[in-house]
Amino acid sequence: MEDYKSNNCKGCSKVDNEKIDVFRFIQNLDSFFRTNDLNGAGDYLRYWENEAKALSDKAGLLTVLNEEIGYFRRTGDREQALRVVKETKELLQNDEIKNTPSGAVIYINTATTLSAFGKASEGIPLYEQAEKVYSDHGLEGTFEFASLLNNKATALSNLKQYDEAEKCIERAIGVLKKEGKHDGEIAVSLVNLAHLIFNRDSTAYEQVESTLDLAWEYINSPRQPHDANFAFIISKCAPSYRYFKRELEADALESVAAEIYGGKQ
Repeated sequence: MEDYKSNNCKGCSKVDNEKIDVFRFIQNLDSFFRTNDLNGAGDYLRYWENEAKALSDKAGLLTVLNEEIGYFRRTGDREQALRVVKETKELLQNDEIKNTPSGAVIYINTATTLSAFGKASEGIPLYEQAEKVYSDHGLEGTFEFASLLNNKATALSNLKQYDEAEKCIERAIGVLKKEGKHDGEIAVSLVNLAHLIFNRDSTAYEQVESTLDLAWEYINSPRQPHDANFAFIISKCAPSYRYFKRELEADALESVAAEIYGGKQ
C-alpha cells in the first residue's frame, strides 16, 4: 500500500497526531473519484480507517466509515459494506451526532447501502430517522432532503411499495426543481421513476418512454456542469437507457463519462 505519510502523500491528514483532518481527508479522497480511481480510493479508505481506530478518533472514524459505506456500495462489495454498516450503526447509537443533519446523512447512506444489498426493510427506519432530523432542523427544501426521498423511494420499490415510492420521487423532483441547481439529479430521479413505472406495469411503454425523454432533457440541461459528479450521474443512467433498448443514448452517456474521467472507466 502507498505510504500516505510520505512527502508525496495524498493525505497526511492528521491534526497534532491525535485526530484526522476531516476536511483534507475528504478533499484528497475526492481526487481519486475525479479520475474514477476506485482501487486507489479503496487503499486510501482502508489506511485512514486503521489510523482513526489507532487514534481512537471516534468522529474521524465515523467520517471514514461513512465514506466506506458509499464506496463499497459503489464497488458491489457486500461483505465489506455490511461490516462497515454494522460498525457505523454501533457508533451512532451513543453519539450526539445522530440528531444532527450530519448524522442524518450517515443514516441515509447506511440505509441506501442496506437496500442495495437486499436489506431494504432494515433501511426504512433509518430513512425515517433522517427525515425526522431534517424536519426538526427545517431542511425539507434542501438537496440533501431530496436525496433522502430518492433513496427511500428505491428501497420502497425494492419492497414493491410502488405507490409510496412514486410519491417520494415526485416530492424529491419538486424539491430539486425549486432548488434549481441539480438538473442531473432530477434526471436520475426520472430514470428511477421509469423503472418504477415499468416494474409496476410492464405494459406502460408510453409512460416509460415519455419519462425517459424528460430525463434526457435534464441530462442535457445547460445548467448542468460537466464535472466528475456529472460523469457519475450519467454512468448511473446509461445502463437504464440500455435496459430500455435506447442504445444510442446509452452509448453517448458512456462516451461522455469516459471523456470526463480521462478515458479511465
